Amino acid sequence: MFKILLVSTFEGGFQPLTVATALTALERAKFDVSVIDTYIDGMIETLFLEPDLIAISVPLFDALRLGVDVAKKVRKINSKAHITFFGQYATLNATRLVDKYGDTCIVGEWERTLTELAYHLSGSKKSDLKGIVNSTSISNGNSIEPLMCNDHFDVPSRHLLPPLSKYPQAQINKLLGKEQVVGGTEIARGCHHKCQYCSVYGAYNGKVLVIPEAVVIEDVRNMVVSGMTHLTFMDADFFNTKYHGINIIRKLHSEFPQLTYDFTARVDHILENKETVMEMAQLGVKFIVSSLEFHSQEVLDAVSKELTVEAIQEVVEFLHKVGIKLSPTFIMFNPWTSLEDLVEFSKFVEDNNLDDIIDPIQYETRLHLYKGSPLLSTPSIKALELVENEFNYEWKHPDFRVDEVFSQLATPPEEGVFKRCCLKC
Repeated sequence: MFKILLVSTFEGGFQPLTVATALTALERAKFDVSVIDTYIDGMIETLFLEPDLIAISVPLFDALRLGVDVAKKVRKINSKAHITFFGQYATLNATRLVDKYGDTCIVGEWERTLTELAYHLSGSKKSDLKGIVNSTSISNGNSIEPLMCNDHFDVPSRHLLPPLSKYPQAQINKLLGKEQVVGGTEIARGCHHKCQYCSVYGAYNGKVLVIPEAVVIEDVRNMVVSGMTHLTFMDADFFNTKYHGINIIRKLHSEFPQLTYDFTARVDHILENKETVMEMAQLGVKFIVSSLEFHSQEVLDAVSKELTVEAIQEVVEFLHKVGIKLSPTFIMFNPWTSLEDLVEFSKFVEDNNLDDIIDPIQYETRLHLYKGSPLLSTPSIKALELVENEFNYEWKHPDFRVDEVFSQLATPPEEGVFKRCCLKC
């Protein structure tokens, strides 16, 4: 029988939703599928010996690096296996992954495409392989359009994944004041906004694909049965769909009144939906993550954030009054931040009583220039000294003293701790 192994390496420290959705599609097609999350279980080599298709999930940049390491090991222990990559960073890096590390790469939505690839490789069904990059398409110079559709969503299958209790979230525990069993789901994929630094923009180009309400609610029911006490909506922005999210939370609160929530939203969206946010405070929403990037108009303009410093201040004050915590994320070190800005930032944190709320990791985040980033074509980035890596560019600050501060501040990465500004980068 044709065997498939789905591999997750890291998905923000959450139970891997990308793999769970792929599992649903493949099991519906009656394939023999197994799953490993190396973030929890490590590299169990025996699981890689027999599969005919090994599909590696790379939704985030950290997962990309770790997924490449897995692919290298697979080549040594199971040379007959077909290796494919899927997820957001597969879309962004398809031509860099195919041949060197994998046989194919899925661009765009993965559930249907991955199933078609399995049909094709197993010989059970012919497929036109839409949304799949391979060596032939690369050598012919063919541009493979990412598959973007929203008629394929189904309830994620989590039964083969490690239990939710294996994925502790220290920052959530801190904000809520006690240990939680945390689950993660999403109500949509993509984002309408086009922030220049954001990999969601790079992968989805402003598109948003809405997941049906019934699918989301059933997924949450399954996680509650598995012991979940707090739910994170992992969307790039919860208000990409104006009423979809609040309708879901209303129904979930009616069914699970003790369940608490958090989600990510832009500053302007929070301010545009004040009445809805005030209602959410009564429905169990405990905190909102918002990418503030930096408390400087120059930085906000440079990354096309379409926000003002005044709006940031307004949202801080509004959420404090409502009783929902603001959990801000930042790109602390970026080419537009000066030494003086860093001093002013400390004052912003102190004045708004954010020091006990901000995840300490946020003080060490640095602008990530992934290959394909729209920022690479801007004059301010072109003027920098850049060092090219395989999947990204390192950059040097115009003022070497800022980089010295970063070097002094940055701590060595701990095992299993990833320095990121959000769940989608």
